[in-house]
Amino acid sequence: MDGRSSRWARHRAQRRVELIRTARGAVDELGAQASMEEIASACRTSKSVYYRYFGDKAGLQRAVGEYTVTRMRDRLEEAARAAGSFEDTVEAMVAEYLLGIERSAAVYRFVVALPPDSGRSRHDRHRAERSRGERSGEEGTEAEGERYVIQEFVESVTALLAQAHVRHAPAAQRLEEPVLGYWAASTIGMVRGAGEAWMNTPGGARRPSRERMTELIVGWAVDGLRPPGAPGPDRPSPGPPSRAGRTPAGPSTP
Repeated sequence: MDGRSSRWARHRAQRRVELIRTARGAVDELGAQASMEEIASACRTSKSVYYRYFGDKAGLQRAVGEYTVTRMRDRLEEAARAAGSFEDTVEAMVAEYLLGIERSAAVYRFVVALPPDSGRSRHDRHRAERSRGERSGEEGTEAEGERYVIQEFVESVTALLAQAHVRHAPAAQRLEEPVLGYWAASTIGMVRGAGEAWMNTPGGARRPSRERMTELIVGWAVDGLRPPGAPGPDRPSPGPPSRAGRTPAGPSTP
């Protein structure tokens, strides 16, 4: 690549990031259902510019999602590294996650609203991704077409939680694969589900504060999901015995 081509590639990359950032600001203002035309107008550019760089709205959602979740994941990793115990790790990650979705709820919904391309064949999805990549100056890959931005984020945070358990748990109490992966995935699924439900609760509906919600989720994640006062394994409720059996506890941690 000669100097002119290199400069042009850097310019396109910088312009792409600029368009992503301005699109995030527009979605924050307009809401998650904003159209490409509304986003372009709010960013004081033409819709054709966004189509040239991102192909279509799904391409823009994917790009905004990658930009957003990469930064959220970096903050979660930093919070986990600074934590001194497993409980502190969970609390720091939950607090950072809730802060992120509260600050940019519309952007989060905009990204999550991107559906998997389930209605097309793998070949068609791959071809569409390559077409978008060629128009934006970046070659797409099959992995980019197949994978879902939020799912990639969830998987990376799941791995982060599993690493925290291994780092802090005594060897005798440490979960091993594949159970460690199952536990981490179920925990992150609960955190995400509770966080999104909290985010979508109307402001006047006795919605807990972010701090209180962090306490609740951390309690569920660390101490178990049984509501306060509910019968436990050693306190069976009256009536016929349940077929559900014992409620599995979370991993033992210091």
